[in-house]
Amino acid sequence: MKTASSALGNLGLGEDRLADVTVYSAKLVIPVTAPVIVNGAVAVSGDRVVHVGTRAWVLQELKEEAPWGKVTERYWDGILMPGLVNAHTHLQYTGMAEVGQGEYKDFHAWEEAFNLIYDDESLPHAWRYWAMEGARQCVESGTTAAADIVTDLDAAAGMVSQGMHGITYWEVMGWGNEDWDDRGRYRLNLELHRLEEEHVRQLGISPHAPYTLEAEPFVDLPDIARRLNMRLHIHLAETPLEARTEAPESERAISSAIRGDETWTSYREYKREGQGLSAIQFVDQLGSLGPDVHIAHGVWADEEDRRTLRQRQVSVALCPRSNRITNTGKDAPVSRYLKEGNALCVGTDSLSSSPSLDLMDEAAALYRLARQQGYGGRDLPRRLIHMLTLNGASAMGLHLAANRIGQINAGSLADLAFMDIPVRTENADAIDRTLEELVASGGGHNRATLISGRVAYNAGIF
Repeated sequence: MKTASSALGNLGLGEDRLADVTVYSAKLVIPVTAPVIVNGAVAVSGDRVVHVGTRAWVLQELKEEAPWGKVTERYWDGILMPGLVNAHTHLQYTGMAEVGQGEYKDFHAWEEAFNLIYDDESLPHAWRYWAMEGARQCVESGTTAAADIVTDLDAAAGMVSQGMHGITYWEVMGWGNEDWDDRGRYRLNLELHRLEEEHVRQLGISPHAPYTLEAEPFVDLPDIARRLNMRLHIHLAETPLEARTEAPESERAISSAIRGDETWTSYREYKREGQGLSAIQFVDQLGSLGPDVHIAHGVWADEEDRRTLRQRQVSVALCPRSNRITNTGKDAPVSRYLKEGNALCVGTDSLSSSPSLDLMDEAAALYRLARQQGYGGRDLPRRLIHMLTLNGASAMGLHLAANRIGQINAGSLADLAFMDIPVRTENADAIDRTLEELVASGGGHNRATLISGRVAYNAGIF
């Protein structure tokens, strides 16, 4: 049976678009939405994939459909896969790598080290340049899209500078209920308009965390985002503060409501009063979760929290290396997430809490962590590949429609990464070992990156 996908005619890719086609062939192609292809090829015209299948099939189709067209082939003796999707990062903190190189006794100690530099007005904060530099590092490591959280307006230029796809999330934090009612909504409106002037591809809103925002903005921000057709991204269950405390079994019912008619001004107040709900359950009661939301970290998510996230169709962006550096108190329950079927994706966080912006380094950390936690499934490499690509796109709603990413199929945007991993294809076990090596040691192995059919990075392989 031939593995192939084609996009002509019905997607508006007429004969004029096929007059100039580049065929990227490779020893192993990973479409993600189809089986891996040995000696495969991806035909690209303009910014789109027009064919994907075996090399022989793709070349024959092009010969039959556009015999007058110019076809250029570029062969890669490695792995060709979709561009990676970084589902949680702060590119503007690329210049704060010294914070990420420290050691901290707890999360609060890391926060203090971060704020010492962030709040020091005597230091230069080149947010725009740092964000652009972070985006460049992402692209060089094979990342073509990101969920980039922006706290300072200048940093919105990061992904734009590299032509990356994804969503620029405006971070909202530090608002109390009264201040938010008086000034918060007005200021948010001004900031969103200024962000539009930076020509970002797509805007979202990031209510930072339940410990930096009181209840009113956490109720309001999802409503605002949904009215504006924007997606949401929240730091959630990252710190011990956000964990559920012990409570009687009667109070641990699935999605139990906050008791009676009591209201709480904030999650901090709620916890000070000795209440037991986790941060995930608290924001769920406020209506802040849903399929248009994905969260970062999810370290302190217990069984009920994980169930709630599945019920609300909320994806979790795992950042294991950042969790170790910021000392969140424990690792995320990766094995349990996998076994229970939660939607998972991968993020690097920023260089202020991570050694690199290479998503393949993060995959290797997740691979080791899942095995250490007892996940023994042979499917782990393939699941991690999905987390790095299609799942990351899905977390931002970018996996469907004409401008879909995180996959290689007919009509999708031509976002590709070329990994320098030795390929063995003599049998199924050899292919599995190749995929395992990709996720377990793929960091630093990207050699070229295409974004919308444009060569955005080329380490001399073409």
